[in-house]
Amino acid sequence: MTAALQWVVLGCAAYLALVYLAYLVLIVVGVVENGARRRESTAQDYDALLASRFTIPVSVVVAAYDEESAIVSTVRSLLALDYPEFEVIVVNDGSRDGTLQRLVQAFDLEPVELFRRRIVETKPVRAHYRSREHPRLLVADKENGGKADALNAGLNLSRYRYVCGVDADTVFAPDALLKGMRLVLTDPATVVGVTSHLTIARDPDAVMAEPVGRRRVDRSPLIAYQLLDYLRAFFNNRIAWSRLDFMLCSVGAFQIWRRDVLEELRGWAVGYTCEDIELTFRVHERMLREGRPYRVLCMPDNVGTTEGPDTVRKLVSQRERWQRVILETVWSNRRMCFNPRYRAVGLLGVPYYWLSEILAPLFEILAVGTLLAGAATGVVDWQVFVLVTVLIALVNASFTAAAVLMDDLQSRTYRVTGLLWLLVLAPLDLLLYRPIVAWARVKGTWRFLRGDKGWHKFERNARAAGATGA
Repeated sequence: MTAALQWVVLGCAAYLALVYLAYLVLIVVGVVENGARRRESTAQDYDALLASRFTIPVSVVVAAYDEESAIVSTVRSLLALDYPEFEVIVVNDGSRDGTLQRLVQAFDLEPVELFRRRIVETKPVRAHYRSREHPRLLVADKENGGKADALNAGLNLSRYRYVCGVDADTVFAPDALLKGMRLVLTDPATVVGVTSHLTIARDPDAVMAEPVGRRRVDRSPLIAYQLLDYLRAFFNNRIAWSRLDFMLCSVGAFQIWRRDVLEELRGWAVGYTCEDIELTFRVHERMLREGRPYRVLCMPDNVGTTEGPDTVRKLVSQRERWQRVILETVWSNRRMCFNPRYRAVGLLGVPYYWLSEILAPLFEILAVGTLLAGAATGVVDWQVFVLVTVLIALVNASFTAAAVLMDDLQSRTYRVTGLLWLLVLAPLDLLLYRPIVAWARVKGTWRFLRGDKGWHKFERNARAAGATGA
């Protein structure tokens, strides 16, 4: 028994060391990429982009289902985008609440007859509405078919060469689209997809109402830890993935795609738990298999704030769904793993997902099970256990600090007191936050094995009175 436990401990330690090595390499690459993008952004003449008649128009598509508490704020932020030419298409995906009524009241919508291309088959669209106040705003009301189906309905209605899919609970900065399209405009023939950095808050309206540089970090540890998670995901991972040409997750809250690529791939796939990771993988697979030049990029620019779950139950529901779509996507693209035909995606990106996301629940279960078994048999050296736990917590905190520093160098978004609060919380992440995420991963893995593809939507957070623009 003791020998078996020792072997399991050694296996878990080897796995952790390998994961940390991968993290360290990505952080180094991320620092280089973040610095390069920051210098480019500083030198960019955004006024010239705004004035140029060659700036590419964009169709912004919002998929909304039961979003009456947030939808008006999201649409107002999109209509206020500082970009030469764009349209906003809101697709009400059969909401059961007052989402459509809020839109009609807030934006003075009137029914219109509209020609709709049938590029991708979707659930029936019942009606179209155009705003009397904002001619660039179009609302489609359709039967419920899920987020991917709603985005496809928006794709059918879109007029412009690039399509930006966004979430209905996110409030965007005025320069979000301009920053997101910056690299597209330098090479539209090659850049087929772009995503960018978002922050997270309990109430995005309140956060975005504060000036950049003076924004507060939510004092709720649960929200603050989610913010740290987002910072690590973007600055320790996706920025580096972008530089190494295996950017495998264009987040659903802000994903820009070239429309001809979307049409070629028949839009977002409806047979998956979520739509964003799957589409990113599918773009890479098609382009690499056919040997076509392309790039999918992640920018370090802060383009907005999305809503974070404000209870543990909501967080677990969200993260187990994310775990399921990762498993679904990686498994359906398993032929790419270690396949040189798929270059960096196959040799680095897909193996990284296997290492850091898919195998993680297994080793987390093994670690907890080994600890319990060792405690029951009396073979645990508790002093060594405490020292190792503290060491892991400090290593995790150092990775977190690197992400916080890169974000601050890039955007200078938060007050110094907020940054200090994040750094204080970082060493406690292992004990206060990671167990929640670990449980969500295990739950998501179990549901994947059972074939569960449900969204399991949870109730939105309460927002400040009047924030929705009513």
